[in-house]
Amino acid sequence: MVLFKEGAKIENPREYEQNAVEELRNLLEVGSPAQGDPQRENFYEIESSSDTYYIHISPINGNVVLLAKWLRQSEDCCLSAGHLVA
Repeated sequence: MVLFKEGAKIENPREYEQNAVEELRNLLEVGSPAQGDPQRENFYEIESSSDTYYIHISPINGNVVLLAKWLRQSEDCCLSAGHLVA
């Protein structure tokens, strides 16, 4: 679980729409579950009901950098596509 540190900022270098930044802020404020990146320290994926956010949290000041955002696919979608072969 990742919590938003008081006084920390969300940096948006890729200029995602403001509502995406606000949704991420809300997810962080309530302490949403996050999956750590096994290859990179302090990098996480956080999911909302419709999107997945890839972020970096600075260990120094707690600032969050929004690195990527994509539409979340439901498990049903993945399971129903399980019979497809490329």
